Amino acid sequence: MTEDDDKKAGHGAALARKALERLLARAENAASKGPAQTDRAGRSVTLPLSEKSFPEYLRLHRHADKAVCNVNLQLAERDGAISIEWDSRAGERAHVQRIVLCDGARLAEHLGIEPRWDVVAQAERQFELHVTEHPVLTHVLEAWRKGNLVRGTRPGDVASWLDAIRVMESCAPRGGDDIAIRRLSASLFRDSKRIEAVWPALDALVQGDATMVQSEMEDLFSELGLVKFPPTLLVAGNAAVMYGNETVRASRPYVGFAPSVLRSVQIDPGFGQRLLTVENLTTFHEMAGQRPDDAIVIYTGGMPSPSWKRAYAVFLKALAPTATLHHWGDIDLGGFRIASHIAKCCEQEGRSLRLHGMRADAVLPGTVTQRELAPSARREILRVCERWGWGEEAAALGALAVEQEAMEPCWPE
Repeated sequence: MTEDDDKKAGHGAALARKALERLLARAENAASKGPAQTDRAGRSVTLPLSEKSFPEYLRLHRHADKAVCNVNLQLAERDGAISIEWDSRAGERAHVQRIVLCDGARLAEHLGIEPRWDVVAQAERQFELHVTEHPVLTHVLEAWRKGNLVRGTRPGDVASWLDAIRVMESCAPRGGDDIAIRRLSASLFRDSKRIEAVWPALDALVQGDATMVQSEMEDLFSELGLVKFPPTLLVAGNAAVMYGNETVRASRPYVGFAPSVLRSVQIDPGFGQRLLTVENLTTFHEMAGQRPDDAIVIYTGGMPSPSWKRAYAVFLKALAPTATLHHWGDIDLGGFRIASHIAKCCEQEGRSLRLHGMRADAVLPGTVTQRELAPSARREILRVCERWGWGEEAAALGALAVEQEAMEPCWPE
């Protein structure tokens, strides 16, 4: 056989394999609904070699190419993987009408491919010890059975989820301590950037739902206390802070503290009637510069970290029961998620949080907006508002996200 003949024979064999792989893919989809050989309605899994389903076969104009393709399909039939329906009008075994699945496992073995149902079954065994604590893994398996990606992971990409679980387990016992992300990643995986690689799976585990809108990576890491460098708590207000073994006044315009060293806070009598947390640095500087004497302003640094939350709780304990608590952030999903975390801190201290400047209908006309709110983000914002009783903000929510820096600074009344 000449080199040219080899190429022609290879073309026919490759086309047969392509048809068998496509049949296997249909079998994998059917297996997510019932036995591998049938779909949910009990119909057999087939692939017509027709213009609609597999036009490549009809475009084999050379008799030799089609003959090689047919022979390769018959080899799969001989292995018990498929049966072939021939077009009797074209002559004896000259033209294939359709191929019909007989045994999905044998077809996969014939092709040398691990079928999706085996891949997912193995993943299910590997997830078994973790499903109770992380029910989201059940959704992951179900999506994989259908051949879908979940948070960027393909069927059988178990390592990403197991590694993400290891990260959660490492963060949990550290309470309010900040953790150097690259150092933790290197100690857990001998790869300083592995945690950053699996963050989409980690986010799904933290949220407990893989279908929720994905967090920003930096917000997720802050929530877990994973930091590239320790955060600084920026505070403006008439307060004395026990900082390590010293008392430091939060003099104007503001002072920065390491949250982990902040021990207690004493607020001057008659001051500290309202505490405002601010999401973005530009707005914090503006609010600190025009701060009324009775107000305290704290910068969250985006999503508050565990060490920030611990320090914030110290301020909450120092405030009079009549003091009001406000938060001002972006009118977007990230902004409302940050507000929700701060509201939980307040709830744990028996207090409630009000939102400031986060009513979309109060934004001045002409304010620059960055993007439209996706319907899924809008739904989640409404869930957050319902959880914390922020009815006015929910009612005012529009279709556009508004960055805090685009809004004029103003104080809660």
